[in-house]
Parts: sequence; structure tokens; C-alpha cells
Amino acid sequence: MKDLQLLLLLLILQNHKVHMDSTERNQDCAWSCSEGLQCKPRAYSPLSAFHCRNQAVSSAVFNNVMLSNVLACEGRKCSLQLKIAASVNVTGDIRGVSVCADSAGMIGHCQIYTFGNVGKGKATGKQVDVQFKCVPVRPGQLVFVTLKTIPNYCKVMWTQRHLVPECSHEGIRDEITECITGKLAYAVDKARNMLTVKVTEAPENTDYNLRLCHKRNVICTGEGAQRTIKPQYLESSITLHYSKPLPCLCIEGWPARVDARRVQVCPFKNNLEELWSGITYDLNKEELIWEPLCPVKVSVSLCHADGGKSCQDLGNVFHSEGQKAIFSSVDPHPMLCTKFTTEVGTWIKCPFAKGNFSVWTAKITSKDGQQWAEISTWVKASFSISVCEMNPSPQCKQIEGNKFQSFSVDKMKHTVFNLSKSACEVCVCIKVQRVDVRFSVPVLQCDLQCSSWCPVPERSQDIEKILLPALIILTVILAAVLFGRMTIKDWDKKRTP
Repeated sequence: MKDLQLLLLLLILQNHKVHMDSTERNQDCAWSCSEGLQCKPRAYSPLSAFHCRNQAVSSAVFNNVMLSNVLACEGRKCSLQLKIAASVNVTGDIRGVSVCADSAGMIGHCQIYTFGNVGKGKATGKQVDVQFKCVPVRPGQLVFVTLKTIPNYCKVMWTQRHLVPECSHEGIRDEITECITGKLAYAVDKARNMLTVKVTEAPENTDYNLRLCHKRNVICTGEGAQRTIKPQYLESSITLHYSKPLPCLCIEGWPARVDARRVQVCPFKNNLEELWSGITYDLNKEELIWEPLCPVKVSVSLCHADGGKSCQDLGNVFHSEGQKAIFSSVDPHPMLCTKFTTEVGTWIKCPFAKGNFSVWTAKITSKDGQQWAEISTWVKASFSISVCEMNPSPQCKQIEGNKFQSFSVDKMKHTVFNLSKSACEVCVCIKVQRVDVRFSVPVLQCDLQCSSWCPVPERSQDIEKILLPALIILTVILAAVLFGRMTIKDWDKKRTP
């Protein structure tokens, strides 16, 4: 039983939705009723709505009530109307019907129609089809429709809410004057940061406004001066200059009238690359800050670039939908980068890669066969240092028995870490990392002054991968040349008598 009731409810809602969305064009909007009855309009009195009879009525009075949207057009000008029709079962002393369409901010439209010859019994017991005069409405308006009998019986009143389609509805967006926004076509001149805009299908005899704006959710805040175009110049193109091709930069146009709808086109909506440049660093607070210039759903994290295409996450992913991302206690190092991940893809930006941002350095120095690591810093900092082995693997592995050493260095000073004389025998490197901050990357120093060959980190290996094949090819070419010269000499000897 419940399933049947649910099915009936869904069918009712589906039919109700059809009435809300459908829009008829140039339908008859005059009032009328069934043939053979002399229906007459009567002046509506608000006092009649406050008095009603409590007597019961034997059968349902209102049936097949239809609410539909109508486009009433005269030439190219159209208006939106609400058409109301109903079937009325005339019983007892019912001699007419009234309808009211009310909405917030709108004066109620009420009508009364009486049925002729009721006293003579010609209408009693019959079904009367009534079509009321159409009611003017606006796009997106919520209208409350009420049907009552004359005289007014309290228990047979019919009420219904009706939502008029928005201007986005395909049936009215290009027909109703207040819905017509015009269409915008544009061309981009990247070299001069300029947009050339052409307005088409704009309302007639109305000024038109154009501007650039930054769209943040629903609101589009203006950038630069607004341009107003007179109707006679709408055929001409308008140029607008922009500073950055941001994805939220839009061209906005609207007819120059109160509460006019606006149309927006965003030429650079897929240009997300521009958003990742807004990274700043506060050296005093050691804060890395990224502030989005446009609302974007993105995950932001810090990572360690290893010299190749990969970047290892350092944790603490920040999820933003337009909010500022702040990473505190960050060591500014060229290999420390910012990773941005969206539904479209991933971008890696290294803000410290260019320029002298590092606040400390580590280098290896040697003298008389003794080698040591020297660490200098421009800020007070703490470091960890360890010795690792590069042979036989190019990955630096910690030497067994060698422990990490931690120490602090005062501002504008340096410290020395001595290496054993046997460092060259096992091809060691030193790994230095700042430990007094939350985000830092390790630094490898492998430039020991050794006579024997040792593996080098990945960046140097890339050079070796290029040089080794080149040397092999060069050797083969030289061997071929020498062999060719020897063959020619032997041939010459054989030809000599």
C-alpha cells in the first residue's frame, strides 16, 4: 500500500514539474467558461475573502486545475503570463468562483466570475470549465494561487504554489526583455594583454555596459573602468586591457537598466598555471605563504626536489578552496619546493631555486691530506650531520657504526666537522640537514679530494650517462679511421713495382 502511495506521489510531482517548466507561446489569455452559460466578471472585494461558510459540500468542487506559463508577444516584445484554468462542479448554491495570484513584493491579482442562470437550475449539478484572465508574472517568481467558491465555502478552498521559470530557461531567455543580456564574442592579444570584445543580440534602444571583473564564487568584483556603449555603436568592437591572464578574469556585460541580468565569459578559465606564482617568504618569521588570486580547489604541500622529475612530500598537506596557505618554520633552500594538486593535474614550483635565498652553506675543504666539512650560517640554526657511503650504490647509505651528530651554530659563524683520512677508501659523503625547523631538506656533499673514482649523486650521474656513450662512439670512430688508413697503405704497396 505504501509503495502504491509513493508511486502516485511521484506521478503527481512529475506532472507538477511539467506545469512549472512548460512555456506556451501566444496562447489565448482572455477569460472564458463553458458554452451555454453566461459567465460574467465581477468586481473583487477583499472583504469577501475574510468570510466563509463552514457547511460541508457533498463532492469535490475544483478539478483539473492547470497552471501554465504563457509568452504573450506583440512583434519582438514578449511578456510572461500565468494562465489558470479549472473545472468547477456546481452544487448547492454555488453561483461563481474567484481566483487570486499573490507573490512577495507583488500586488495580488484577484478575479471573480459568476455563472448565469444558476437560480433556474441550468448550471446546478454540472461541471463548468473556467479559464481565467492571464496574470502578469516575472521570471523566477514564486506565485501562490488560491481558488474559492461564491459564496465562499471554507472547506473547498484550493491553493497551490507555482514557480515561474528563471531567465536561464531556454523557452524564455531569448524572448523576455528583462532576460535578454546580449552575447559576447572576444579575441585575445597576449602580446599586448588586450581583449577585443564584440556585443551581439543586445536589447534594442538600450545602452550596454562592459567591464572586466574577477569572479569569486557568485560575486564578480570589477577591475578597471567600466565602459558604456551607446546603441548606435554596438556594432563596433571594444578593447579592454588586463594585467594577468587569471582563470577567474571574466568579461561581464549587461543592459544599462536597473536589476538587469548579466552575462559573463572567462577567456582564461583553464589557465591554472598563473595561480601558482603567488608564493612569498617572510625571512623573519620563516613562513612560506601562498595566497590564491582566484578561488580554486587545490591541495598544497611542500616537497623535496631530487634533481629529477619527482618531488618527495614533506607532509602537512593543506587543502584550500580559495583560502591562504601558510607553512611555518620553513628553511629556504633551492631544493625545497611547493606542490599544487588539482583535479586537472599537478604543478611543482620551487620559489628558492633562483636567487640567493639560502641562509646556510656546507662545503668540504682539504689540506695536507686531511678533509673536513665546514658549515656557515647567517642565522642561528641547529643541524644534524652524518657520514654515508656512495659505493657500490649511487644512493647514499649510512655507514654502520656512524651516528648522527647534532650541533648548533650561532648567527654569522661557522663550524668544522673533521673527516677521517680513510674517507676516500669507502667513497663517503656527508649529509647535512637543518633540524630546528619543521620543513627542511638534506644536503649531500660528496666533493672529496680523492684520487680514486667514486660514484656521485644522481645529478652528476646524468652527465656520466651522456659522456660514457659519447666516449665509446668516439673510440669506435678513431679505430675505424686508423684501420682505413692502414688498409690504404697496404694497397699502395701492392700496386708499387
